[in-house]
Amino acid sequence: EQVLIYESGPAKIRYEPSPLVTCNLALALARLDAVILEESTRTLGKPVVRIKQLGTYACREMANYPGWVSEHSYANAIDLETFVLKDGSEVSVLKFFDKSAEGPKKKQGRFLLDVARRAYDEDVFSTVLTPFFDALHRNHFHVDLSRYRSDGTREVTP
Repeated sequence: EQVLIYESGPAKIRYEPSPLVTCNLALALARLDAVILEESTRTLGKPVVRIKQLGTYACREMANYPGWVSEHSYANAIDLETFVLKDGSEVSVLKFFDKSAEGPKKKQGRFLLDVARRAYDEDVFSTVLTPFFDALHRNHFHVDLSRYRSDGTREVTP
């Protein structure tokens, strides 16, 4: 019922397109923006100024869990695909996320992994899904504020 269009938070990172989100998700995005700015400056030497996102509000079930309603149905989730730096270079999840057991070899991969883990470990979001989670998330991070916690930021071991 209560949603808004998130344009940017205190870190001035813009989202493309501007997402429709709940008030609580907007507050979480503002917290995430601070993490992203800190990590991009530390790891990449440049700030992120834009994030390309794949969607927020979409009334649907979870792809892997038939009968379970996705947090996207409540505008309480967002899928983050690409982080654009001040110099125009892009860090996409598809191209740079590194699932190797030894850890990321490239600084862009380190940036992505650090952002995802901090988003979960620092309780910015209750759910953070990355390519570690499943093939459906090979090109984006899914973050949401569900009532349960789900850590998809680490390699799953059998």
